[in-house]
Amino acid sequence: MTPLFASREHPLDERQRVAWDTAQALWGVHLHDPVLQPGARMPSFAWFSFPPQVVVDPSEADRNGVGGFYESIFAHEIGHHVLSPSTRVASFAIAQQMARAIAATGRDLIPEPDAKAQILSNLWSDMLINTRVAAMQRQRDGVPGADPEMIRMWGVLSATPPTDQLWWVVLRSYEILWSKPAGFLCPLSPPPRPVKPTKRATPTTPQATANEKQRAKAVAAAAAVDARLAAEAQWAEFVVTNPELDAGLLADTVRTFGNDPESGALRFGMLMAPYLTSAASPTGPSSHNRHAVDGGCAGQAGSAPPTAGELEEVLGDPRLRETPEHPAVTKAREAGTMATSSVEHGMQPADHASRGDALGQGYGVAETLELYSAADANEVIAAWYITEARRWVKPMTQPSSRPRSIDQTIPGALEQWNIDDDIASLDWAATLSLNPTVVPGVTTRLRAVLPDAPPDQRESVRLDIYIDSSGSMRAPRVGSPAVLAGTILILSVLRGGGRVRVTSFAGPGQVAGGNRFTRDRAEALRDLTFYFGGGTTFPLDVYGSRYRDTQSDRGAGDTVARRHVVVLSDDGLRSMFGAGQEQFSTTALDVRRVLDSGTLIIEDRTHQMADPAAAAGYDVEYIDTMNDAPAACARLARRLAEPRASDHVTPGGRRG
Repeated sequence: MTPLFASREHPLDERQRVAWDTAQALWGVHLHDPVLQPGARMPSFAWFSFPPQVVVDPSEADRNGVGGFYESIFAHEIGHHVLSPSTRVASFAIAQQMARAIAATGRDLIPEPDAKAQILSNLWSDMLINTRVAAMQRQRDGVPGADPEMIRMWGVLSATPPTDQLWWVVLRSYEILWSKPAGFLCPLSPPPRPVKPTKRATPTTPQATANEKQRAKAVAAAAAVDARLAAEAQWAEFVVTNPELDAGLLADTVRTFGNDPESGALRFGMLMAPYLTSAASPTGPSSHNRHAVDGGCAGQAGSAPPTAGELEEVLGDPRLRETPEHPAVTKAREAGTMATSSVEHGMQPADHASRGDALGQGYGVAETLELYSAADANEVIAAWYITEARRWVKPMTQPSSRPRSIDQTIPGALEQWNIDDDIASLDWAATLSLNPTVVPGVTTRLRAVLPDAPPDQRESVRLDIYIDSSGSMRAPRVGSPAVLAGTILILSVLRGGGRVRVTSFAGPGQVAGGNRFTRDRAEALRDLTFYFGGGTTFPLDVYGSRYRDTQSDRGAGDTVARRHVVVLSDDGLRSMFGAGQEQFSTTALDVRRVLDSGTLIIEDRTHQMADPAAAAGYDVEYIDTMNDAPAACARLARRLAEPRASDHVTPGGRRG
């Protein structure tokens, strides 16, 4: 990769200077001069970078026959900074939309899916920019029947016929957008779809086994393989292409989303991803990498990985939650012709749920980590859970423990002051404003005082979270509902001005997390997403030591240090009440005596924790699956915010 900002030892010549000025005038911007890098050995003759920088390899432009079209070359690269992607955040969002489209099509069907997402991102931006530049040139020049320079440049760039269907669709779409006849940029018919030999799976007939039990297991395994192969074959039938139809749909997409690249990116990706599948690609990844830059742009150079703030902004964009849908499906539904065969129209089925969570409306944390592999993994994980949790988060506060004052008053209406009233109550300002001549009992006024009950005071929450990270719990990297629930609690407490402490636990001695309460969101989420994957043993030794001295966790300046504990786990939590840790059998009860509340959110359909939890005074939120944990957290937040009188716990740890 060439340096981001090379030395400016090659200044613009007179012709290039004029082209640069007119290109800036097209967009109505003023940027510093582009950098010329002859022999840069980049994939194409021009590219861009952030902060805004345009770079051109003039020798490569001459080799491609476009050295006489500098205005269009410069205008295209400026368009990346003005229109698409315009910012680093937008560039990440567009790439993620492409990745979601690839996931909806089938990541396993597309070689190097994350690299392909970047290629599609640049191709989509190129189409938006080229279409806009050609329109602006046409309007400026005002020469009837004459093609703008951008279209003439594309006549040169498309001199060699495309060898695959993807690039034919792009060129045919340009013909439609620019109102050019078929055959102007590409042959009248697309290249044939390659026919690849189908690899047949190894026969799954169960082999001879030593006993009937092993035989039954072998039969079941063979049936599972056959079912998977059948499902994959059925899915592959839908991943088809229809170049003639798709070119028109692509032109419609460019027109519709010319000012909203992030939204249009998903439609573009759903149209083009099927052309990247192994079945549709004639020569594999290298072919599409070459065609991705045939439009004269090598894309973005020197891109640094996203920061934590950029990740949150990208993943929190509501446009990235839209259900991936092929534009043909949308068009058919709007026209009321959904009964038409999906295969006939080259579209994917609308329901992708059968292919996994990441292939539905969202984009899983594992896929997000792969897409942003160059970024800090902890920051990617935190940003994913934060954005997933946002719809559940509300500021969590609790009624103040300070006594309510009713001695305050507010001023009321003006009344007449009489000579038998207290002289201190005379309102001289009101009296003199009424009449400068003071006549006691006639012109004198006083201000009535009304009693005022102040509004209920509320204070922030201090929450101690313990999360099970044993092997029976889903790992944060593959999408953990328990971690999502914990994130909801953390963000709710912090938004209400409170503090949290997070402890991750698994087997004996497997304890991670800070010993202090914090308002540092990054610190809390790092502790929450720590994963052991071992057994399940609640850390009663740590739990007891933290609350042995009830004064030790009072923060500086706190009037009252109210204590709330939440434990997120599955049904392996009996160890919290002494199972396997008999020396700490009373620890949970002892700690509960000094807590304001203690809540267990447990995946336990049999409610086997009911008796030990009740004996120790802990509330239990039973959930059938961890997917129900967010709703349980919402109920917990309401209970902490508005505790009932019956929620009072006596010093013995039982409800009173």
